[in-house]
Amino acid sequence: MDTSHVINSLGLGLDIAGVVLIFFFGLPSRIIKQGVLLLEGDITEKDKMKNKVIKRWAKTGMACLLLGFILQVISNFLI
Repeated sequence: MDTSHVINSLGLGLDIAGVVLIFFFGLPSRIIKQGVLLLEGDITEKDKMKNKVIKRWAKTGMACLLLGFILQVISNFLI
């Protein structure tokens, strides 16, 4: 198998992983509980920790997407 094909396949795999992570964790910007945006005083420590975990996985998903696309572009220039 050619090196460019392997790098392209790795890029596609990272893209799929990134999309799955973003699908499950979304891209949260605020803590939302039961469909209502909470004010700062209403946020519990448990909600803050849950939101940190979600943000971490969402950022990981975005990083996977970016790295996957970069690998696909690089594979186009390899001979």
